[in-house]
Amino acid sequence: MHIYDYYETGDGTHVTHSDVQSDGSVLVFFDNGNKHAEVKLPDGTVSDSHGFTKQETANFLLSTVRGMKSIMRYAREGGIQHAWAV
Repeated sequence: MHIYDYYETGDGTHVTHSDVQSDGSVLVFFDNGNKHAEVKLPDGTVSDSHGFTKQETANFLLSTVRGMKSIMRYAREGGIQHAWAV
């Protein structure tokens, strides 16, 4: 599995995503110190979470689902850097 940088939130949470998996899914990871959460696309499900509050995890899920079209594209094209390359 390849992991690509996506963005960093104002509080320092680092957001990354996988490449497209064999089942067509993409995993989006949220990490901040000892806190970790994973959202699976296109299902829009939280597959793992520890350390973040329920509200933080719900916000991650919402932002991931809202950005699903772009994230799926970036995963197919080798990350945001390659997707935006001219």
